[in-house]
Amino acid sequence: MSEINLHGVAAASKRAVIEATGARAILHHDLAAIASVSTEETTRAAELMRRHWRVLDAIGETATVVPVRFGTVLASEQAVVEEFLEPLHEDLAAQLAALDGKVQLTVKGTYDEQALMRAIVERSPRVAALRERVRSLPQAASHFERIQLGGLVAAEVEQDRERDAAWLLERLEGLAVATSREQAGGLDGAVNAAFLVERARVDEFGAAVSDAAEHLAGRVQLRCLGPLPPYSFATDQAVGAWA
Repeated sequence: MSEINLHGVAAASKRAVIEATGARAILHHDLAAIASVSTEETTRAAELMRRHWRVLDAIGETATVVPVRFGTVLASEQAVVEEFLEPLHEDLAAQLAALDGKVQLTVKGTYDEQALMRAIVERSPRVAALRERVRSLPQAASHFERIQLGGLVAAEVEQDRERDAAWLLERLEGLAVATSREQAGGLDGAVNAAFLVERARVDEFGAAVSDAAEHLAGRVQLRCLGPLPPYSFATDQAVGAWA
């Protein structure tokens, strides 16, 4: 038994671009659902997820895409039209128009843990004193102090994170149409933000990230991922009922 996995939506005029990736273009008026067929032999989650991102990234290199949340599955091509493209046509068309000519650039920053800890100890006498106390005690006798130290350090890191993220966003937001800030992962996560950028300004945006990376060198390592389809800017109204 087979089923249809939805990856996203593009303009019907991009049918050739879609099919060049090996995906199917399911047409309805001016829209094309980007889809692929899976069977019981090809239902491994990891494989389906890789195909989902690979197809969207490939199409997004040259065409505007409204990504659909991974795991969106319908029974047949007819169901894709009747249950997805037709009832959501107005919203999907509006999203395509709003995202036309734009891509996502994701900026992630990671702290140098040693440099971060040195800075925290230097500016916080309380952290410095508790750290020395923890070092002077046997591990079994310092359980409470270690918990307390961890909480103090986490609070200090959060202050750094807010300050550094605000500084970075101030430098980059003017080059973007929209911004979506997400939670930076782990204690060493500094920033995780997605920017919706005009294709014509991708190089300009990249240069600004490079300048920021130079300014933060030694404290934060920045990475700029993309151009990508606008994963963070497709609204849940189009996909929420299908995931």
